[in-house]
Amino acid sequence: MGASAPAVIIGGGVIGCSLAYHLGRAGWRDTVLLEQHELTEGTTWHTAGFVTAMRGPDGPAWHTRLAGYLPALAATLRAETGQDPGWRPVGGLRLALTHAHVDELRRLARRADELGVPLELRGASATMGLAPRLDLADVQAAAWLPGEGFVRPKDFVNALTAGARTHGVHIRTGVRVTGLDTTGGAVRAVHTSDGVIETPVVVNAAGAAAGAIGALAGIGVPVVPVLHQYGVTEVLHPALDADRTPTCRVPEQQFYLRAANGAVIVGGSRPDPRAVWPAGDAEPLAKARELAEPDEAAFAPLWELAQRRMPELARVRLAKIMHGVEAYTPDGAPVAGPTTVPGLWIAAGGGLHGMALAGGLGRHLAEWITTGTSTWDLAALLPDRFGPPAATRDWLTTRALDTLRRA
Repeated sequence: MGASAPAVIIGGGVIGCSLAYHLGRAGWRDTVLLEQHELTEGTTWHTAGFVTAMRGPDGPAWHTRLAGYLPALAATLRAETGQDPGWRPVGGLRLALTHAHVDELRRLARRADELGVPLELRGASATMGLAPRLDLADVQAAAWLPGEGFVRPKDFVNALTAGARTHGVHIRTGVRVTGLDTTGGAVRAVHTSDGVIETPVVVNAAGAAAGAIGALAGIGVPVVPVLHQYGVTEVLHPALDADRTPTCRVPEQQFYLRAANGAVIVGGSRPDPRAVWPAGDAEPLAKARELAEPDEAAFAPLWELAQRRMPELARVRLAKIMHGVEAYTPDGAPVAGPTTVPGLWIAAGGGLHGMALAGGLGRHLAEWITTGTSTWDLAALLPDRFGPPAATRDWLTTRALDTLRRA
């Protein structure tokens, strides 16, 4: 391993890989990305991959800006690498079942118009052509967002890393970070299981393990590891074409559907989200591709809703339930920017937003790191925005879980 680098990124998930690509593209050749397992094997590998530019009627502009960059990035990666980056712009439906939620869709449409996001309000009959296999009998209105879709995590990361390598970035897997040298109060070097790398810039993109990396420099990181689960059905007959089937959300029931490999992904929020801080001296994400045991009782209401919405699901079984740790923050927004230790940056906590923001976060931070400023104003994501309370694990956990209950 090289003895020095202009920057070291810790974490080989989608955010770390996006940053690696954008730093390389900005001319920072010999940047190093470190991942203790193989790429994506912390949390990225089990994400459902949804991409939406609209979080809701009160959705922040920064979310729209970051998510809106992903389609352009996918096109650039395809042109540069010749690889399929996994982006599928299949469009997205949001269904309203009551008058109150019809009003919510109207508010969403006004906000979309303010942000320049294409959105069309439809009645149930005008929605059937987009979702002929759904039962829309109880649907009073739907929002159609043609720019929504999903991204296949592995394909996206493979394209990002291929592009990063083309731009001179070094990607090292199976390497564990053991320490951060902050002699003199600023970042000096990264200590790893494979040697020491001297560097003036370190980016903590370790996802649910970001807190453990921050502790190596003596700082707290406002990221909480929380379990999230979704189910994957057997293949349907006829199989669903994932490249042509819109995603579907029912906000008032807090659940979603999307096609995947001929089957259906079923997921949503649970009323009692659980934080899973490692016990004792255990480190988060210490094992590759680790999942918790499925919580079938908690998943049952979502599965029942899915079968009502798509009756043919009653004829198939769940092939698996993916129950893994994701990284959340007290207000649901990622943390991205410089920390109180000069040279140490963070980009983590995007669990509530999934894959949608990774491309934009990588671009934003790379620009800020390499030029000292950023075209996009993302002050709402600064790591120190929570103030002193964020040093308390109980406060972090309580706020993060409350935010998830309302999401």
